[in-house]
Amino acid sequence: MKKIKFKCWVEEDGEKFYGPGPHELIRKIQKEGSLSKAAGQMNMSYKKAWDLVQRLNNHSEEPWVVLKKGGQHGGGAEITPHAIKAVQEYEKLPEKNRGGARASE
Repeated sequence: MKKIKFKCWVEEDGEKFYGPGPHELIRKIQKEGSLSKAAGQMNMSYKKAWDLVQRLNNHSEEPWVVLKKGGQHGGGAEITPHAIKAVQEYEKLPEKNRGGARASE
C-alpha cells in the first residue's frame, strides 16, 4: 500500500518559524510547564529552545509562550490560548490532506 506523507511548516519572508520541531517543543512545554524540561526531553539546548520560542513570539501578533521568572518556587513556561489554537490547527492539516490527494496503486 502506498501512503502520501508530507511535512508542513509556516514561514514568513522565506524564514521558517513553525513546523515539526517547534510543534513538538510547544507540546512538551504545554505538558511540562517548563522550557528547560521540554528542551531536555528533545535533547535540545536551552539556548536553542529559547531561540525557537522567541522566533514564534516575534512572528506572531500574540505570544505563543509566556516565560515566568524564577522565584521561591522556580520559573516556568506556559503556552497561551493563541498557541493552543495554532497547534490544534496544525495538527488538523494531515486530516485535511487525506480527502484531497490519493496514491495510485
